[in-house]
Amino acid sequence: MANLDRIVNVQISLNTTGISKDGFSTMLIVGASVHTLARVETYTDANAMIKAGYAADDPLYLAAVDAFSQTPRPKVVKIGRRLVDGVKVKANKVTAAGVYTVTVSTKDKDGNVAAKPYTITNTGGKAADIATALQTKVKEDTKAAVTATVSGDELTLTGKSSGSFKVEVSSMLTMENGAVTETIPQTMTAICAADNDWYGWTLASRAEADVIAAAEWTEAQRKLFGTSSAADGIIDADVTNDIGSRLMEGNFYRTFYFYHADAAKDFPECAVMARCFAAYPGSETWANKKLAGVTTDGLTETQYNAVTKKNGNTFERFRNVTITQNGKVAAGEWIDVIRFRDWLQEEMTVNIFNVLINNDKVPYTDAGIALVEAQMRAALKLGQTRGGIAPDEYDENGNTNAGYVVSAPLAANISANTKATRILEDMRFTARLAGAIHAVEIKGSLTYENLITA
Repeated sequence: MANLDRIVNVQISLNTTGISKDGFSTMLIVGASVHTLARVETYTDANAMIKAGYAADDPLYLAAVDAFSQTPRPKVVKIGRRLVDGVKVKANKVTAAGVYTVTVSTKDKDGNVAAKPYTITNTGGKAADIATALQTKVKEDTKAAVTATVSGDELTLTGKSSGSFKVEVSSMLTMENGAVTETIPQTMTAICAADNDWYGWTLASRAEADVIAAAEWTEAQRKLFGTSSAADGIIDADVTNDIGSRLMEGNFYRTFYFYHADAAKDFPECAVMARCFAAYPGSETWANKKLAGVTTDGLTETQYNAVTKKNGNTFERFRNVTITQNGKVAAGEWIDVIRFRDWLQEEMTVNIFNVLINNDKVPYTDAGIALVEAQMRAALKLGQTRGGIAPDEYDENGNTNAGYVVSAPLAANISANTKATRILEDMRFTARLAGAIHAVEIKGSLTYENLITA
């Protein structure tokens, strides 16, 4: 039988390749940890962190709780790890014949994980004796990844190299992180190399040096950083060297901060980020948001004004409702505008990139330019649909006030030299931000006169 392909030969190729888009709804919390060997771990709830060994008072856990407590809540929260030089281990319960175990895990250059448990049975000694017995066990291991020292009832395990190690302890032991061994830029470079699929991030640390370093690093990225501080100077208009003033003077467009009296254990920046990331970029505002699980601040109007003049944010009670106020980054722009701008840039970039890679050729003609223009319009239209860009509106004379305007050059008007570079220039757009209403002012009058309308 003759092959039908001789007459009709159909071949179907798949031009569906696309580049992944940055996620603008994923958040990262960064802090010191020895609970994992990975730079970044993903959690779907805070309870999983307890199972992984995090203590209930660990700042990383507390920050994650504030994120997961919101409605709507994030699907995932990522935890980024800062390296520390070691851990301090103590017995929190001393029992005769009690079994105490410290497990140290390391990873070699090939990714192989080796876990070594060090176990002792208490023979009736005190907490100090338990620490000493565990020290002896570690010292007996000539290939141990850590050194062990004892001071009183405290066992300190210090890494022998600059690499990461993981420590797990049994239920009758507690542990505390040692000193951080890397700068914020070093931490973030390593985190981004491991997992860069996130947009907003926060620090478990409240140290001002860390906050400034984080703000400086973020300013050079397409990311958003949030923090909180209980520094009294923020709520004092006469103080100009507080962390809020420093962030404002730094003109940081990618950093927002809250004044929060309970910032040591509350993370309103995580809560509001989780709440607002549940909405599409452009469809949200960061002011007037109710946050679950975060204590409120009772500020005077003078104190509130001091914070807002420093472009800070607050979480306050209005009668029986507690909501966020302001919604700005340290440079004074609205947080939602920064996020929407980043999203629109990404959406337009990826749309056009996909056109270029999924066509054998985009010609330098009016037809090829139209393909690029169509993708620009598609991104702008989606931004309009999601509420970031204003719709077409009309003035009292019926004139159209367009939500966006796109202009593209005609191929005939482009020089031969420019065409020879194969770079399409002068594609332009202007879009009107939809903005948001945060407050309302109403003026009226009361009268005895008749108010007769036609």
